[in-house]
Amino acid sequence: MRQLLSLLTIFILLTFTSCNWTGNKTDENSTTQTVYQKILKDGKIRVGYVSYPPSYIVNSDGTHSGIFHDVFEEVAKNLGIKIEYTKEVTWDGMIQDLKDNKVDMVITGIWPTSQRGKQADFIEPLFYSVVKAYTYAGNTKFDNNLSAINSENVKISSIDGEMTQIIANMDFPKANQVPVTQMTGVSQTLLELQSRKADITFVEPIIALEFLEKNPNSIQEVKGLKPLRVFPNCMMIPKNQEDLKATINIALQELINNGFVDKVISKYEKYPNSYYRAQLPYRQ
Repeated sequence: MRQLLSLLTIFILLTFTSCNWTGNKTDENSTTQTVYQKILKDGKIRVGYVSYPPSYIVNSDGTHSGIFHDVFEEVAKNLGIKIEYTKEVTWDGMIQDLKDNKVDMVITGIWPTSQRGKQADFIEPLFYSVVKAYTYAGNTKFDNNLSAINSENVKISSIDGEMTQIIANMDFPKANQVPVTQMTGVSQTLLELQSRKADITFVEPIIALEFLEKNPNSIQEVKGLKPLRVFPNCMMIPKNQEDLKATINIALQELINNGFVDKVISKYEKYPNSYYRAQLPYRQ
């Protein structure tokens, strides 16, 4: 009798386990779909973008251009998929847009950081940027003296959620910040210097050179300091989408190796050698 009960118990457990496993498997197959599978099924990719010339440009007539725009257009053409320019995102909201499935990718050049890397993944870089310190014209108190920035008497012009604020928080916590909103744009941080509402800010040389061209003798690079940051410029995708990541990386590497990316960068690089190119993966 005991043997019979044991056999019946084993049979019931095996039957329950088998049914439960089969049900879960079917449910997963019917509901789980990667971003890449969805793109292949729909034949299109929904992209978000940040207007950040010359990385990505939203023109006055509503058309788009810029380094990442032109390169990704070529990527999409080679992959045989259509681009849907879904949404202009913000620096502090773009990761949430990926999480909320509002866009499949953000194709503006983005600088990967550890905090961003916790929540999203990045494609291989097209080029590299440096960030340098700038102050108002005639101000020499920071020259050859990085530590002088970290003072309660110093005002740093920063943008909420952007790299200027990250550098200020990490490297110069004692300094005061004069924050501007993302809607006003990066040039506003330099206007804060010009009007002497702030003492210093941190931007790419290309942005400072563009500002100086329009506003001569307004700002200057702090002398004797190394770049505060060196960053790869990458596109961003949702976390753990390895099939999408691998496919885009292969398509980009093809365009880097055949010289297409270098031509596009040169087309938009107003000031020569403003950007550092990605190295080719071979030696001659």
